[in-house]
Amino acid sequence: MQNQKKALEILKAFGINAYDEYEWWRKKKKVGFIVNPIAGMGGRVGLKGTDGKYKEALRLGARPVSPLKAIEFLSFLKPYKEMLELYTYPKMMGEYEALHAGFKPIVIGNKSIGEFNTNADDTKNAAGLLMNSDILVFVGGDGTARDIYEVVKDKIPVLGVPAGVKMHSAVFALNSRAAANVVLDFLRMNVSLELREVVDIDENAFRQGKISAKIYGYMKVPVTNLVQSFKRSYRSNEAEIAAIAKNIELIPNAVYIFGPGSTTYLLAKHLGFEKTLLGVDLIMNGKVIVRDAKESDILSAIENRGAKIVVTPIGGQGFIFGRGNQQISAEVIRNVGKENIIVVATKSKLREINVLRVDTGDLELDEELKGYIEVVTGDGKIRMQVK
Repeated sequence: MQNQKKALEILKAFGINAYDEYEWWRKKKKVGFIVNPIAGMGGRVGLKGTDGKYKEALRLGARPVSPLKAIEFLSFLKPYKEMLELYTYPKMMGEYEALHAGFKPIVIGNKSIGEFNTNADDTKNAAGLLMNSDILVFVGGDGTARDIYEVVKDKIPVLGVPAGVKMHSAVFALNSRAAANVVLDFLRMNVSLELREVVDIDENAFRQGKISAKIYGYMKVPVTNLVQSFKRSYRSNEAEIAAIAKNIELIPNAVYIFGPGSTTYLLAKHLGFEKTLLGVDLIMNGKVIVRDAKESDILSAIENRGAKIVVTPIGGQGFIFGRGNQQISAEVIRNVGKENIIVVATKSKLREINVLRVDTGDLELDEELKGYIEVVTGDGKIRMQVK
């Protein structure tokens, strides 16, 4: 061992810096891991967030999202578990998911916490106890990112596994598989760190159709092309939206599933009906048949009937599924079919989007949706790649 270290020191003297990498690899890296077990539960049932709405989400038939995403993330990391030590919080905040994925985590913190009825203070306490990690990975949404930022600031690297309803912040990987790859790149020293925006919105205002977003600060994030940008807002051009409307023909007796956003909101106006700004609405024969629909509403409406999905990419991010429109679930998309997805976008939005993204919660479906898809603009149709 001493001869090996001496050889590395000699190489460093000749400008070959293998010694630092040797020192990095000599000790296992500490990966802190936090799961917000209720994150994302409001998405499919149309709540636009789960903060303070956990019981209502359950009443509406919501199912856990983040624990499954956590297990999925860890399953991709499992073949490399000898490279790291996994530190986590008790029960559903990381312990159970790690055990299920085949890890032997080091569990610290309040073992008397509840199962799913955790809160922001639990997340903050976990973050405080995991501050000595080489990297802190959390599973949740913008609210979870904001809670962790309040404790961590920019002191250690942080990465989010997307599992919330709204994920406007630039601290999230594209999906659970991507998050595992980013962590591996970090462990291999193949990634740079950047300060990235932590963004959150007022959920109460959001549920009333108003967007009040704010940058709360910046966290240190390992950045590759597998990490999303933060959501950008654009003022929609009425004339261009009107031109897009002329390029869309509504088929009689078909159900049109209109996703959220100002683009689809204004498009609906030009097509002759009123939709909600931030909800998913169902339209048939020029009328809204279900306003602010849940996943179950959509599945019921499209059963034994032709249907199309109308969505617009998230500004700056390019996501057409998986960010704020989880009501249009993997099951809905499979029932409708890729060939019946209509993507609409203005030129200003497309200027900052090189590709379209999907994060349906079903990695097999995400793969099936990759390729090229038509995007309807004011000038007609263009083809864009889904990655």
